[in-house]
This record gives sequence, C-alpha cells and structure tokens, in this order.
Amino acid sequence: MPSMLKRAACLLCSVAVAFGASACGTSISVVTNGLAQGPTITIGVAADQPGLGYLHGGEYSGFDISVAQYVAKMLGYAQKQVVFKQLTPAARVSALTDGSVDMVVDSFTSDDAAGKDVAVSKSYLAVHGTLLVRADGTSGITKTRDANGKTVCATKGTAVADSLRNVAAGVAIEERDTYPQCVTALMIGEADAVATDDAVAAGLASDAGDEYVKDSGATFGDDEYVIAVRQGRDELIGQINAALRSMVSDGTWRQAAETMRQRIGYKADGAGDAS
Repeated sequence: MPSMLKRAACLLCSVAVAFGASACGTSISVVTNGLAQGPTITIGVAADQPGLGYLHGGEYSGFDISVAQYVAKMLGYAQKQVVFKQLTPAARVSALTDGSVDMVVDSFTSDDAAGKDVAVSKSYLAVHGTLLVRADGTSGITKTRDANGKTVCATKGTAVADSLRNVAAGVAIEERDTYPQCVTALMIGEADAVATDDAVAAGLASDAGDEYVKDSGATFGDDEYVIAVRQGRDELIGQINAALRSMVSDGTWRQAAETMRQRIGYKADGAGDAS
C-alpha cells in the first residue's frame, strides 16, 4: 500500500507540472522547455555586466549567475532545468508580473525595487553608488558634487539617478537602455560620467579597459542586491532567504566573491542581510 500511495503522489506531481502548477517541493511556477527534460525555472539575469551577469560564447558567468544557480539548486532544480532569460534593467519588473520569469537575479537593488509590485529577498551583496568616468580625466569629476552641471548617463529601470540627484541636484541625467550604451555615450563624449553601483562599474571598466574608463571614486549612497519575485510569493521568498543563508554559511558565497574579484578587481564588502 505505501508503494501504491507513493506512485500515486508522483503521478499527481507529474500532472500538476504538466498543467503549469508549482513544482513539487517548491512554490515556483514552472514551464516546460525543450532544452531541459522536465520542469524548469526561468531566471531573469543580465548578459552585459562582466563579473556579475555576462553572456560570452553561449555561457553565462558572474557573481549573480553563481547566486542564481545556487538558489535554484537549493530549490530542487538540476542545472539543466535552469533557464536564464536576458533582461534589460527596465524589463525586470514587467518580466516578473507577466510571468516571463520566476525570479530576477540581476544587480537588482533595494532602491530599484522600492515602490514596485514585487517581493524581494534579504540582500546578498552590499554596493555603493559611484560614477564611471573617462580615464583621461577630461570630465573633471573626482567628487560627487563635481557632477553638478555635468551630463551623466543612467540606465532605465534603475534608481541610481535619483540617488545621485540627492547629492548633486544640478546634474543632467540622460537615460539609455543598457550599460554598454551608457559606456559608449561616455566614450564618445555624449556623457561626462555613467551613474551605477561600484560592482557594475568595476565590471564595465574591466571590460572596456582601465586605460579608457575608470571608477571616479565619487561614491554616493549605500544599497544592496536582492532577488525579486512576483508580489505575494511569501513562501518562495522564505525559501530563497534560506538558500542565501546557506550560500554564505557553507563558503560558496565567499568563493563566488573571490572569483568576481579575480575577474574584475571588485572586492565585495559583504553579503548584507544574508550574512
């Protein structure tokens, strides 16, 4: 009789997955994808942030990718069941609300999430606002107040421009869809700086070359990276928080942070609330 009950439970689980119900053992809605055998979890990530979320040669890498993979594994998903979906910062919230992704792990800060229709995890990386400038110093920006009267590029869907305005009210903000577009604007003189956080800035500088762009050191504000899911998914947030705590306690977080340091030269301050 116990074996019959077990088989029946497995059958019910299979039927539930087939009709888009939550995967057994987790609260994540899953979809069937031809690249994986069975239910999958779709995670929104960046593809143009070296050291964090970066797509090269068909492979994703970076600190955020490591966090996403670890959390998915703790939720019961094998590597082949994890589907990454490339998102621009402006598309992160809508991708969650329309069900395109199950969660977002994409340098998504607490400030980015404020007032949005999403639920967020404990933080997993502490970051600071900064200004990326041309390495030749022609922008004249070495302190945050130097941004007054300057044109600064910010990426749509991020809250960093508002944080900068709090300390440099005279700054002129121009938005672009992606960080590489902002770096291009900086390089060709359409912008005097790029506003972002110091982790993203380190990756962009490493990718472009330190002889071309650099972190000005003009830091402003503290923030934290969080994992976002659709509003109301409290059970899932609890599971994610448990996974993040495990990642810190078993040393995997530190290993991922060291890999990021070696890749882009960024030394992480800490894991925020997940420590």
